[in-house]
Amino acid sequence: MREFTSEEVSIRHAEMLELRRAGKLNLGMDIDIAAKILDTPGLGPTTTTANAAGHFWNWIALGALVYSVYLSFTWHWWAFIPGLIVTRVIRGANKILNSQNYLDAAMVDENFYERIRSVGGWLYEMAPETVDGLTNKQVV
Repeated sequence: MREFTSEEVSIRHAEMLELRRAGKLNLGMDIDIAAKILDTPGLGPTTTTANAAGHFWNWIALGALVYSVYLSFTWHWWAFIPGLIVTRVIRGANKILNSQNYLDAAMVDENFYERIRSVGGWLYEMAPETVDGLTNKQVV
């Protein structure tokens, strides 16, 4: 198995689903791409709540940071330190969960899958022989 980007191999949604069901393809996404999708209006999925979940947890992280700074002024000066740690943990987990949510969304939202494919956001793990058998091949 080898990893290909959507810039190396172009696979339409229907063909990706077929290969995935056959166990010949694993779809993936870099967590940095997931963060960019979350921050770019109109790029995320429309049939799932993946974007809403990502924004929700970003607001929770920001709230934890703001509350810890407030506590550092009203309670103990060092209260912001645990707040920084909690914020970092929430943001890191949110990046990973966003990419997983977007992978789930790609299975049901063809338009979302195609938007991300057009900007080169997908990673495909498959055997080189599978790439040779693709009908819509664009191997770079």
